[in-house]
Amino acid sequence: MADPTQRVYRAWPKGPPTYQQANSDSSDITQSRKWNYSLFDCCSPGTLCVYPRLTSCCLPCLTYGKTQTRIKDSSLQGFSYINGPCAIWSFLSLGAMQWIMQTITRGEMREQYGIEGSCCGDCCVSVFCGCCALIQEEKEAELRTRPELVGYQKPPHMAMP
Repeated sequence: MADPTQRVYRAWPKGPPTYQQANSDSSDITQSRKWNYSLFDCCSPGTLCVYPRLTSCCLPCLTYGKTQTRIKDSSLQGFSYINGPCAIWSFLSLGAMQWIMQTITRGEMREQYGIEGSCCGDCCVSVFCGCCALIQEEKEAELRTRPELVGYQKPPHMAMP
């Protein structure tokens, strides 16, 4: 069975983790204060040169929308490529202003996962390397929300009576 701590991008979530996967020591990935993927790690591994690289360059709103959905629901249940974040991104890109939204959400992502950085750095990356930043954010969100790395998460509809 593949090692769940490998930093290999998975476009879609796998099934629930096995006992061994759920109990593996993955804190070096999920608790890291640095990005697990480099900004210019776009085509690593080589299979990623098509997706999400091509999608992020040609239709960045789709990658952005998927990343925002993945952060809210790592199972991607009910996910649609045409969603709210995608529509807002598209609207802002008409005036070349999508970098503002990307800077804000990149900062929120850093805060959520405890990644070091600054708003100024987020802004520069979003303006000058927007496509690479989208790929880095998608890969990071996918890695940090894997069920076998984060352990048990209660389903959203589960609540105490």
